[in-house]
Amino acid sequence: MQRSLPNQNVISRLFLVVLFIGYISLSSIYLLMPPLLAILFYAYHNALSKYDLFGLVTIIIMMLVLEAEKGFWFGSTVLFFTLMSHYIIPKIEQVIRCRICMAAIYVGLAYPAYWIYVWFVNQLFLLSVPMIDWHILLYMIIEFLVIAALI
Repeated sequence: MQRSLPNQNVISRLFLVVLFIGYISLSSIYLLMPPLLAILFYAYHNALSKYDLFGLVTIIIMMLVLEAEKGFWFGSTVLFFTLMSHYIIPKIEQVIRCRICMAAIYVGLAYPAYWIYVWFVNQLFLLSVPMIDWHILLYMIIEFLVIAALI
């Protein structure tokens, strides 16, 4: 009897989610570990462009875990990444064909643009402004290297 390939896909993705939960928990303790926001954005855009529903649901679960662990408001990353993937990234991909440049754009949209998005929404709802730390630059460098290797 052979093993079913769809079941192996489900098990491997659930294992990935469990590893991600452990990593995000450790990144809250150790500040030099990046929260993988740009990598999630890259994976979300790829799953969305390939119409991979199960991959998209898996990544959305990971983003909701990230939001809960880091204290972001619920659904902010999903909404922001969806807006970026539908409106901004296709226009940028029409102009730029360089893969390394696209990795830098993913990181630039994931960290500074997400912070601006959260800042703007917090200003609308009269909430406190999110803080920027020097760790964000380190996170951007690390995640740029990872995404450049993935692309």
